[in-house]
Order: sequence, then C-alpha cells, then structure tokens
Amino acid sequence: MNARLPGLMIRRIEAALEAERDQLALWLPIALGAGIALWLILPDRTSWFGAMALLGGVALAGLAVGLGRRFGLALLVGGVVALIGLLLVWTRADWVAAPRIDRPRVALVSGRIELVERLPARELVRLTIATDPGLMLPPRLRLNVDDTDLAGPVAGGSRIAVRARLLPPAPPAVPGGYDFARAAWFQGLGATGKALDPPRITPTAGKGSLLTWLADVRARLSQHIEAQVAGASAGGIAASLATGDQGAIAEEDAEALRRSGLAHLLSVSGLHVSAVVGGVMLLTLRLLALSPALALRAPLLVIAAGAGALAGIG
Repeated sequence: MNARLPGLMIRRIEAALEAERDQLALWLPIALGAGIALWLILPDRTSWFGAMALLGGVALAGLAVGLGRRFGLALLVGGVVALIGLLLVWTRADWVAAPRIDRPRVALVSGRIELVERLPARELVRLTIATDPGLMLPPRLRLNVDDTDLAGPVAGGSRIAVRARLLPPAPPAVPGGYDFARAAWFQGLGATGKALDPPRITPTAGKGSLLTWLADVRARLSQHIEAQVAGASAGGIAASLATGDQGAIAEEDAEALRRSGLAHLLSVSGLHVSAVVGGVMLLTLRLLALSPALALRAPLLVIAAGAGALAGIG
C-alpha cells in the first residue's frame, strides 16, 4: 500500500496538470518572481547558494520523474526558471553595487547634476548628483536644497559645488516597512543629505543625457501647469495628473487623497498608459472600420496598433 502511494500521487498530479495544460505557461512569471523573492528574503550569500542548490534539486527531480510526464516537465522548467530569477536579481544587485558611506558626515560635494526633482510643497529641490572622482564620496548621491538657497530653476547637467551633511540610506523605520536602503542600492545611491549652504551651480551646454533633458521638460511642464491653475493645491494635483510629479501637493492634501482611496489617481502608472493605448487602439479601429473600402483593403488592426503605440509614447 505504501509503495503505491508515490505513484498514485504522481498520477493525480499528472491528471490535474493535464486538466490545466492551457494555463501552465502562466506559472512561468510566478516561478521567475519566486526566485527573485528568494534572493530578497534570504539574508546572505550562503543562503543564496543554498537556494540555488535547492532549485537545482527541484529541476533534477523533474528529470528523475521523466520529461514524458507533465509533472516532471513542470518541475524541471519551474526549477530552472526560478533559478534564473534568483540569478537575474543577484546579477543586477552586483551590477549596480556602488560604495556607500557608513556613518553621517559633513563634506564638500561637487559634481554633475543628473536629475532635478522639485518639491514645492516642502520648499525643497531634490538633486541627484554624479560626484567628481577623488572626493572619497560615493559616485552617486542625493541632496535636498532649500528653495530659498537657489537663485532660479536648476537644469539637469549643470555643475554643482556645495557643503552638505550626508547620511547613509535609511533602513526601514519599522519591520516590513518601506526599505529605502534597498531602493537606493538598486538606484546606485551611496548617500543622501541636506545642503548646508547655498550651492554654487554652473550651467553647462550639451552635457545632459536624453533622460536629463526629458526630466527638465517634465519639470517645466509641471511649473507651467502650477502657474496656470489657481490655488496651490489645485495646481499641484493638476500637475500630478498630467506629468506624475507629486512634489507640489501639500501633505494634508496627499493624506486626504490617501484616506479617500484616490491617491492612485495621481500616478501616471503602467495601468493608465495601458488604458490609453487600448482606448486609442479601439477608437482608431472603430473609426476606420466605418469606411467599407478601408475595412476591406487596409490592415486596420496594424494601423490601430500603431496609433496606440504613438499614444503610449506620447
């Protein structure tokens, strides 16, 4: 009786997998995410190597069961895909690894401004800076500068020199809370801090990247919307809906939106972009199909997909 039990279990699993054969491919991203989650949950390299051995064992178990069975194939593919997920996030973490400070310090920071984030509601401007070599500082850090210490708008790509108090990226405030230190690691940020003096900013021509230029355009658009819409709160919310920039929304307004369940409307998320692309594609397809000649002779689906892609890029 006991000898028959493993075979009976395998047959039942095989029957269940056969019934769900059309949906089995949907488990691939789950297996990939499980491997990534293992790396994020486990504490150190020894644990990661152990997880790799475990996933390799799952894949070998699939070979032992046999590739002629769906159960064996599922174990093999699931183990290999989860192992790929773990290796992907591990490789990514090592790829972006950068020096970071281990204690607070005051230092002279100089370098090139990569990104400018306006926070009018807090009367701050947040700068991401690529520091100059030889300063004994992380290659990339983030500083908050008071609005009153700036002579005017700051453009990405400009040079900056300022005395600042730097801190290591903060760990979660409570267990299970937002882990800024982890986010900073993947962003390549080795320190955060606050400017202690008005910074010396020197504009440069043609030094910024495409992303820097796009960030500047976004910031100028946000400023224009905030200036045209009456009321600081209304202007900040309007700018957020148009550009995703939430820096001008006062904390009390943001808290009211969170309590009412409407905070997600302020983000230009992938869901919103997908809705726009799908809506434009459907509308284009319906309008073009009103013409019998176009409906019979033109590839309407391809044209509608192109219109949706242009809308998404826009």
